[in-house]
Amino acid sequence: MESFIWGLIGALGALLIRAGFALHGAGMARSKNSAGALLRHLADLALALLLFWAVGYAVMSSGHPVFGLRLRALFGTSHPDAAAIFLPAAAILIATGIVPGVLAERARFWPSLSTSALLAAVIVPVAALWILHNGWLDKLGFLDHAGAAWLHLPGALCAAVAAIAVGPRTGKFNRDGSSTAIPGHSVPLAGAGILFLFLGFFLFIPITSGQAGLAALNTLLAAASGTLAALLLSQFRYYKPDIHLTTAGLLGALVAISAPAGSVPGIAAVLIGAVAGIIVPLAILSLDVHAKIDDPSGNIAIHGAGALWGLIATPLLTTGLSLTQRLKTLGVQLIGILAIAALTLILSTLLWQLLKRTTKIRASEADEFDGLDLAEHDIGAYPDFQQNTIKSYHLREV
Repeated sequence: MESFIWGLIGALGALLIRAGFALHGAGMARSKNSAGALLRHLADLALALLLFWAVGYAVMSSGHPVFGLRLRALFGTSHPDAAAIFLPAAAILIATGIVPGVLAERARFWPSLSTSALLAAVIVPVAALWILHNGWLDKLGFLDHAGAAWLHLPGALCAAVAAIAVGPRTGKFNRDGSSTAIPGHSVPLAGAGILFLFLGFFLFIPITSGQAGLAALNTLLAAASGTLAALLLSQFRYYKPDIHLTTAGLLGALVAISAPAGSVPGIAAVLIGAVAGIIVPLAILSLDVHAKIDDPSGNIAIHGAGALWGLIATPLLTTGLSLTQRLKTLGVQLIGILAIAALTLILSTLLWQLLKRTTKIRASEADEFDGLDLAEHDIGAYPDFQQNTIKSYHLREV
């Protein structure tokens, strides 16, 4: 009963994280796309849960070290302990929740759900099998307490592949190479999502980290130092404190500390959070300005750079390791990162190349102009305050 209650708390944390993703994504989208942004999160949640129950759990619980699949476990027909399933099922939603915010405002509704399906059914379960269930990375000594490698990193990489395949929003990048800022419609709504994410991480990380008390304290310390570091970065870089860079630092720190939360002292948690609070906002700017990857939510950098830093920092700052052990574990961490990255990039690239050749993956320029709420869902998020003037029907007739 006690394990059930702790698992339920961890699952609640994952669901709060997912609610935070939805609110943050809706706030970071323009008002003409915000209703559809929420719907995508709801559809993704439903699809991911069912696919993990039907297929992903069978992959994740297989005894085969690479791609084993117990067919009798498909569709929940022989789950020995149903109570043990809901925590990883809820955790899957963290990985899939990264994607909708990245593809906001230009990807078509149904194709955008395909990445979540791939993550829930194959990529995350295989990565978790390698790391959590006496898999080959676990046997090598790979360290990851709360999903930096099997949740956040695959989600970020899948989202990056999808964003490149779909392309940027119309008007995002200019001919001279510059990037145009396209602000979301509601900073308070996005900020509410950040608070849900913070609370969700605080519940989820300690439950999956072994040393719950230490992990809870380290989560708070890393979040605080990441927030302050990002705030100071924005002040020194732009001479004004910036809300978006600051919240990116907070979230990046939470992702980073998810790897070593239960095995590092408090001072190390502060250091991990502070470094994440600097590199994650800089990664967001670099992806936008230099790599020309359009990510309205910043999720690729938050979960990608944050996870990478946390996984590398884990062997360097974990207590009780000799120098030789630290170097050996660092090598194992790098092997694990490369293996999971290769798995994710290969499968997600194959998926999106197939989609590009078989269906239309992005909205037309006319639909982007009108907003995907109207074009795909025939609804407006704020009908009492928003007057839609349709100027693009002639483009639809072409």
